[in-house]
Amino acid sequence: MADTNDDIEATRGGKEYLDGYVDFSEFIASDYSLSIYRKFGSLAARNLLYLEAELQLLQFQLGAFDDADSAILRRPADGVEKARTENANRSWDDLKQQAMEGDTRQAEKLRMIYELRRLMKEYGM
Repeated sequence: MADTNDDIEATRGGKEYLDGYVDFSEFIASDYSLSIYRKFGSLAARNLLYLEAELQLLQFQLGAFDDADSAILRRPADGVEKARTENANRSWDDLKQQAMEGDTRQAEKLRMIYELRRLMKEYGM
């Protein structure tokens, strides 16, 4: 007959854990049926909606940059600006270089791209 005074550590190989979260988490992990957690469904949905709103805004802003770049490329004059714009749209290195050289448009575009990456990662994509 099993002793009813056996402690939880004895059933887990004799290792003792710190009281509190450490001990309790080990106890929960010892049996799948004990793993009951809140999923915070409403908060999770709200967070996803906020992330989607941020992503949608970035999509709109990057689209505005694309439209502005298209307008530059359609202009009849200023071959230097056209070439720089074209190069920044075709080459990651050129985009970064122009941003580092102080081109505020390309720097803002680059900042938005990095923000897009961060948000997409957080969103799980």
